[in-house]
Amino acid sequence: MRTIDDITTLDILTILPHRKPFLLIDKLVHYDPQTTQVSTSFQITEDSPFVQGGCLQAAGIMENIAQSCAARIGFYDWLNELPVKPGVIGAVKGLEIKSFPRVGQTITTYITPKAEAMGVLLAEATVKTSEGSVIAECSIKVAV
Repeated sequence: MRTIDDITTLDILTILPHRKPFLLIDKLVHYDPQTTQVSTSFQITEDSPFVQGGCLQAAGIMENIAQSCAARIGFYDWLNELPVKPGVIGAVKGLEIKSFPRVGQTITTYITPKAEAMGVLLAEATVKTSEGSVIAECSIKVAV
């Protein structure tokens, strides 16, 4: 039987359809069974197609947010022994990027669900550096 404690050893490829070089999450760090809030981590590498001038660009930050939503959905499905489902971004609202993380930095993305119905997730996203500085925030709608 799969449990939330399995998160510590779970290979992220088990719960996401994404693959390198377009994989922008290294690890699912936390899953709250009460709120289904998640956090993910990603170390910025120079070989990412979303890195330019030594920084992760806006498209990469947005893709990291979307993949963090997918990891939340994927982990829930994995716990319930359901297959991984591909998803699409339905809408992004109020995206504010305050800074661009540099190669070598690790970012943590927090996804807080606000509503979910009929395969559509509405969530708030916050991306922070390992030092705790907020680099991006938005509302996102993802459909699976």
